[in-house]
Amino acid sequence: MLSRINKLRKKLFRLRSYISTRGKSPEALTNTQQSFIIWNAERLGISPQESRERYFASWSAVNGGHAGADYRLYSDVSYKLFQVFFSDKGDEVYTSYERHGFLHFLRMLSYSEHRWSEDDLMVRHFEKYSHVDIVDYGCGLAHRSRSLADYLKSKGIMTRLFLADIPTVRKDFLLWLGLQSDIETTFLDCTVSSPIPQLPGCDICIATDFFEHVNNPLNYFEKIHSALRKNGLLVTSVSDHKKEFMHLSPNLQPLRNRIHELKYDVLVENDIFRKTL
Repeated sequence: MLSRINKLRKKLFRLRSYISTRGKSPEALTNTQQSFIIWNAERLGISPQESRERYFASWSAVNGGHAGADYRLYSDVSYKLFQVFFSDKGDEVYTSYERHGFLHFLRMLSYSEHRWSEDDLMVRHFEKYSHVDIVDYGCGLAHRSRSLADYLKSKGIMTRLFLADIPTVRKDFLLWLGLQSDIETTFLDCTVSSPIPQLPGCDICIATDFFEHVNNPLNYFEKIHSALRKNGLLVTSVSDHKKEFMHLSPNLQPLRNRIHELKYDVLVENDIFRKTL
């Protein structure tokens, strides 16, 4: 009898814990989340208050919100459910990214934003520049590149942003953000007919969580290498990844070998490199 009571108590405790966390909105909205609420209000022709309420209602739909494990599980189930129509094989991956665009959008909105300082390696690298061109390849919501551009601009350094990705609903939002921040922002569409768009010359290319998501990552790297100016920075992640949906190239050893062959300076192991040629 006591055993049954204890089991019931544990179930009740778990239920109370679930109820207490379910329905909570983010403790503090990031700048990107606040901007999204305004942009979405304009897009839908509703008030900012209603847009905010809709966002919080969406966040509260699952335990932990868009940043939690339940949302990740929901995303994984969605990938499996809809593989019957579009998978991550061949050109179908473009359709997958387009159709799962809203799903990814909400997850990316939950990301934290980088805080820059005078001591940051990248800030110190550009402190004597008057102009910096930034390419963000596989940009997502471009948290890192946008915040870097804002910070450098605050230091009197003129910046331009070039954002390369599959055009989904995020494209309109990112171009809108560029107008709000008064930073020249260009979106470079990655499509079936043009998977690697023409890249402009740049002083830094940010390609975090990117190379594992494409077939033949070396092809993409060679284009980035050609676009990077001398002493340009490549900010990426070339560590190996586990095999999962949309991780098309989990083994990045060939890419690490190529970076070594081209004699890039390693500023942060597997993450930040400087072009020396």
